[in-house]
Amino acid sequence: MSDKGSLLEWFGKRRESLVTKAIREHAEKVGDTASELNRAISAMVKGDDASALDAIKRLILSEKEADRMEEMISEELSKGDMESKEREDLMHLIRRMDYIADWAKEAGLNLQLMIEVKAKVPGHLWKRYAEMTAELEKATKALRQSIDALGVDNDGVIKYERSVEVSEHILDDMYFSTKKEIFLASELDARAIFLMRDILHGIENSSDKCKDSADILHILVISQRHKAQVR
Repeated sequence: MSDKGSLLEWFGKRRESLVTKAIREHAEKVGDTASELNRAISAMVKGDDASALDAIKRLILSEKEADRMEEMISEELSKGDMESKEREDLMHLIRRMDYIADWAKEAGLNLQLMIEVKAKVPGHLWKRYAEMTAELEKATKALRQSIDALGVDNDGVIKYERSVEVSEHILDDMYFSTKKEIFLASELDARAIFLMRDILHGIENSSDKCKDSADILHILVISQRHKAQVR
């Protein structure tokens, strides 16, 4: 970097710059996709298909906006004064975050198809899915808090990053037990089994990408601390 500072200092000094502002907004849009997915699934618990479809529409819009911001951030980073390795790490982070939204959209589209084909699903399964998407929403909020702390409060970055990790472990456990419930539910027809499995897969992958993003934040903070110690 031209100012000889660390990546975290770069964030701290330039928090109002176009790129740092856009990264925070990107994290917010990604979080919105998880929130809308949770709203859609929660509507299914109540048997409210119309509200679920409305939430899916908002999810898709948020995902498109996150995509647009990812492209803009990548372009701006390529013009900046950051060292190539640190620029690469940051772009890697943004890409991983975008995958969170991509997989949330995948789950939302499969839910939309489920409503369109009018496949019947027992309420206890929708409740189970609502618990999972609530945990996913919690993880994306912690990830956003971790990004907000970048360059300002390194201990905060680690604290929130660990919250993401805890949520991912909870979702991992729920994934397998929910998968078992799907295959044991005798009232599900083949279409419902297929689509419920794909929705579950979308939630699980979105959670995995959330943890991947948090891992990158952890590495960024630890590596910058190490650099500061050897200066």
